[in-house]
Amino acid sequence: SGDSEEEASSMVWDSQDLRGRAEHNEEQLLAAMSVDPGRFPALNDLLLEVYAVLRPKPTDYEQRNALVDVFSKMATRIFGNDNGFPVVQAFGSFTMDLFTPKSDLDLSVNFSAEIEDQCPRKKKMKVVRKFAKVLYSLQRDGIYCGVLPVVSAKVPIVNVIDRGTGIECDVTVENKDGMTRSMIIKLISSLDERFQILSYLVMYLHL
Repeated sequence: SGDSEEEASSMVWDSQDLRGRAEHNEEQLLAAMSVDPGRFPALNDLLLEVYAVLRPKPTDYEQRNALVDVFSKMATRIFGNDNGFPVVQAFGSFTMDLFTPKSDLDLSVNFSAEIEDQCPRKKKMKVVRKFAKVLYSLQRDGIYCGVLPVVSAKVPIVNVIDRGTGIECDVTVENKDGMTRSMIIKLISSLDERFQILSYLVMYLHL
């Protein structure tokens, strides 16, 4: 019994000691990280300069818009045209305007204008396979490379790299969730440019 009491009190002391050490280390770390407020303007200018360097050029927008158009026409050739569908639409960092020249281009093959995803998984897998088959053919012609369909993934996808631009495209089907999230973030970004700058720097500099 006496041994148990000593053990319990030792454990309490150890946990209190560890917590005290952790708090002490945290205080030292925060003190070391403190920044002189007078340096904020210089830091702000530096971050804005980095942001400007990372930002895509007009050519980067043109190339991605052209690829969206190419894939949309490809979808029409594969699946036909039913009242303007299917259509390939971009989402992700490109539509949020939070991409760099090296970013992937996220694409969704949409068969309807519905906001919610109503496409069965089996159909998505079939669409990915058909797209991959055409892309393999174009890969042999030297237009694309790195064609990789992943139909077993939670979100069936085919990855492909456009040789002309070096842009990697991730093609999914009816990715309405991704499109909705992209639209929301784009809307928030449009309300205050500081949000976009901060998001951009966090995403690409891991601040």
